[in-house]
Amino acid sequence: MRYVIVKGGKSSGKATTINEVCRRLAPEKVTKVIHDENGSTRLSPVSSLEDLTDGNYIIRVKNKNILVVSGAPTQQKQSITTIIESVQKLEFEPEFALVAMSGLEKFKNFKTAEELQKFGKCIHETKIWRIPSHNFINTDEWKKRIAYLTAITLHNI
Repeated sequence: MRYVIVKGGKSSGKATTINEVCRRLAPEKVTKVIHDENGSTRLSPVSSLEDLTDGNYIIRVKNKNILVVSGAPTQQKQSITTIIESVQKLEFEPEFALVAMSGLEKFKNFKTAEELQKFGKCIHETKIWRIPSHNFINTDEWKKRIAYLTAITLHNI
């Protein structure tokens, strides 16, 4: 599995960025991965791309499964290993992943970048900051960020 890491601080726009890239990829299918409190994992279809929020998704683009982790593992209080293994138990083998990651993983035993290496190869890692504008989607910085991450993803799937 190849993957892209989008790294940033709290409220830097990691989930918003990754979710917008997902929309631009125009997936054939979107499924939310739900981790219940009892430890079980289930899938729930997503009817509209506008329903994407922080969390984990499996999207299908060009007949490839892409794991989307738009909420940083530390925010979800689940390691990336747990997230990937739970998806694999559902018989989905992601061929690519877009992973949000906290800039500083302060929680004990969270080493997202290191854990991801067990599952594949990082093709790109980017650090993002919050775009200081209420109308950030119209800024050049936003447009370049989304276009670049979308292009990298499409090129590597």
